[in-house]
Amino acid sequence: MLILHGHWQSPRRSTDPGGMLFWAENSRLLTEAIGNPPILRQGIPSAHPYALPSRRLREEIAAGTPLWDSEAQTAFLALPTMGTLPVPSNQLLLENETALDARELELYHWSVPGLWLPAAKAFSVLINLPEDSPAGNFRLGSDLRFWRTVSNLVLETLALQKIIPALEPADLMGQSFIARWRPVLDGESDARRIRLLAEGMPSICRAEPMDAEAVIRHNYPSTRKVIDSFTECMIDGLMRTWTRSKTPKIMPGEDDPALNWIVSLFHEDAGVKASAAQLQALESGLRAWKRSLTAAGDATSRVSFRLFSPDKEPKEAEEKSWRLEYGLQARDDQSIRLDAQQVWENGISSIPEYALRFRQPQEKILTGLGYAARLFSPILPSLEVSKPIGVDLTTTDAYRFLREAAPLMEEAGFTINPPDWWDSKGARLAVRLRLEPENGDPKPRSVTGKMGLDQLVRFTWELSLGGERLSREEFEQLASLRSPLVQIRGQWVQLEKEQLEAASKFWNKQQQTGSMNLVQAALYSLGNEEATEGLPVDEVIVDGWVREWLSQLEDQGRLVLLDQPTGLQGTLRPYQRLGYSWLTFFRNYGMGACLADDMGLGKTIQALSVLLKEKETNGTLPGPVLLICPTSVVTNWQREVQKFAPSLTTMVHQGQGRLRGAAFTLEAKNVDLVLSSYAVVRQDAETIQSIAWWSVILDEAQNIKNSSAKQTQAIRKLNAAYRLALTGTPVENRLSELWSIMQFLNPGYLGPMETFRRYYALPIERFGDKEAAGKLKKLVSPFILRRLKSDPAVIQDLPDKIEVKDFVKLSNEQADLYKSVVDDVMARVQAASGIERRGQILSLLTQLKQICNHPVQWEKKETAALAIDDSFTRRSGKLQRLLELLEEIISEGDRVLLFTQYAEMGKILSTWLPKQLGVGVQFLYGATPPETRDQMVKRFQEDPHGPPIFILSLKAGGIGLNLTRANQVIHFDRWWNP
Repeated sequence: MLILHGHWQSPRRSTDPGGMLFWAENSRLLTEAIGNPPILRQGIPSAHPYALPSRRLREEIAAGTPLWDSEAQTAFLALPTMGTLPVPSNQLLLENETALDARELELYHWSVPGLWLPAAKAFSVLINLPEDSPAGNFRLGSDLRFWRTVSNLVLETLALQKIIPALEPADLMGQSFIARWRPVLDGESDARRIRLLAEGMPSICRAEPMDAEAVIRHNYPSTRKVIDSFTECMIDGLMRTWTRSKTPKIMPGEDDPALNWIVSLFHEDAGVKASAAQLQALESGLRAWKRSLTAAGDATSRVSFRLFSPDKEPKEAEEKSWRLEYGLQARDDQSIRLDAQQVWENGISSIPEYALRFRQPQEKILTGLGYAARLFSPILPSLEVSKPIGVDLTTTDAYRFLREAAPLMEEAGFTINPPDWWDSKGARLAVRLRLEPENGDPKPRSVTGKMGLDQLVRFTWELSLGGERLSREEFEQLASLRSPLVQIRGQWVQLEKEQLEAASKFWNKQQQTGSMNLVQAALYSLGNEEATEGLPVDEVIVDGWVREWLSQLEDQGRLVLLDQPTGLQGTLRPYQRLGYSWLTFFRNYGMGACLADDMGLGKTIQALSVLLKEKETNGTLPGPVLLICPTSVVTNWQREVQKFAPSLTTMVHQGQGRLRGAAFTLEAKNVDLVLSSYAVVRQDAETIQSIAWWSVILDEAQNIKNSSAKQTQAIRKLNAAYRLALTGTPVENRLSELWSIMQFLNPGYLGPMETFRRYYALPIERFGDKEAAGKLKKLVSPFILRRLKSDPAVIQDLPDKIEVKDFVKLSNEQADLYKSVVDDVMARVQAASGIERRGQILSLLTQLKQICNHPVQWEKKETAALAIDDSFTRRSGKLQRLLELLEEIISEGDRVLLFTQYAEMGKILSTWLPKQLGVGVQFLYGATPPETRDQMVKRFQEDPHGPPIFILSLKAGGIGLNLTRANQVIHFDRWWNP
């Protein structure tokens, strides 16, 4: 195994580009070093004993990458050392299963060989690294994963054009200058992001001093300094590389330093040719220009605005009773603020802490106010005095400042301190739901002493503003004021036009009082229902015994629709955001839940959002998460995690080479998410059951529908604080399947299996007992969220078509055959030339497509001679996944079009599918007679009992057919026309 590392090396001189040294730890060399440890010499760096030599590293990983043209170099890194060996990465410790001498750690300098690339070329390697680990016997070190993350920040900075050109001294005397591109990361979100990156930087990233003097003093850089060096050098190098071909041709003149500076910004040589006096004058002018761009502040402080609301609502609309005060606020500590009045009256020289943070405060405030007045014109009158400290505003201007100007000013770098009530939930119109026992019952009516599922609860809808109930008369009075900011019971709140219109509809259409059953009340408290007319449900107030029961499911009835996690690489649709919030609610209280959305609605991204939110909220997950899915879907999950949640560290526990025993336990505890299959969990049950999982997630949870199966029993014994089931078919055939899933989610909730069968399964399945069915539905509804594509709340959020790429792993036979054919044909390709060579390549591509479908297609065996059994299915990863998809589609009553480019594959599928699914299948291809073709189409479109699966060859079925009855389409292989 190789652990690939990337060490950022800052420029040693101002003219250097900076670069990265790629190096690798080798598990075999580690084993040898443990058996024959090196002898350390005091004060002299020793060769790293298990770092791969540069030449071998180039052979192993460099082919086809910029590393092939890299330069072999050596770095002297201070690494934690135990005895006479540097401490290996965690992955190597697990691989070798060897304990090192556990004496006290110390830092020792090691000579580490590697491959060096300048910044821009190193960036192309970093940004193309896989989210988890490269294929084969490679793993990414923590430093390389970190720099890949910082590279995303670099890309975003360039995409948003948050860069400026600069002219900087190249020597201490200021006699020569260089042209540089520099990032402008002065926004609040930028500062927060860089702070988080600095906190999460692995120590190995600081293993080398940044300059010659620091090397002598063994002075290691701060995390922020290393990040700044990386981002600055990367942005400068990339700007030169990416813009070089598009740079306008400028003929530099010897006496025009500005033109020479512009030319140097786009060339590899950053030096600017001009006299020292010319360059100093140009640098002074550019410094003044830069100050105008950073009017909001500098690296130490920024201009701030604080808005104060009046204690009492003004009597006149034009009364200026709001106060906007100016000041300065420290960037590193926002609690340190200097009012403008202090700046003008007392100065700051007497307070050392202020003097360091607020340099040239008077000039800074005046410059900032001049720029801010362009964004918010009411500031202009205050600039007519020499020492402005603030401005008085009308209510309308105050609202304009908060709603329109403040976001623009924050984006420009200013600090905005609005009143505490602004943007709080209580400052807007909302509705709240009051739930109380029907007829004032002190406890639920029940014969058995247990709560009846049909127990009625009285509800009352109320309009609220500022956390207070708002009567219709009060609302109409407030609406008549026609002011966007009003004061109610001493509290300022917002009254926007859209809210007023929604509230009017609420009064006219919403039933104010009535009765609902207990499950309906629970759904409101769980966030699965919304009030009508677009008003948010501010809270659910519960009284009496209802409060006792619902308190187990909610936090005092407060409904929270969560914002999507910031680390999610994608955008949740409204119904997905609701599903993610719903799952998170159950997670908060350790209760199991089943997300049973229709296929294609994004169960994966909703589940990943829950994990991301937990990690972002607490900094880390409480423990590892185990996700169990069918074998054919493991790779697909891995890709989905990499795509949507790359910040989640992932481990795949699958295949013959998987970790076992203590090695697996140790590795699993060091990652966020472990991906495995039902089969492997059954095989490794003892080890997996010994781990305290924070969460266990079942994908395609119908795989545990048989409650007595060993697989189901093994999964039920898993130790987890939070359990989640994902399935499009919580019930396929029998209600016992639902009991099995619920028993996994919340053990004991539906009672023993025999009791469940007696009171629910038998009455419903045998006798169609509607009352029992209704009770069961009410019982499980709070724990199952089921949405279909046809649901009104879903269909309006969906695009016209949902496309899902399903990645499937080759079977062992397919993989061996694939490699054999590639090796054979490529040998012939090398010996061929011209049109023969091109023909060999086209033939290879066709053969590989056939192998990926099924080996028998490549073997060209007659369909009639095939033995269609379980082993036939296992020979193709595609067939296995297709069967899983079709089982769910058929169980939903859907109809599906199944396309293939090859008629012979269509024949195989039309023979295999009826035996697997027990349903009718039609196959239309080029040889189908026209009259038969028409009959097939008519039967598929009009016969309610006709075959639900229609197989079509792409040429015959791709055009000229109107098959609107189908609501699912599967392309078994991709169309490719050479």
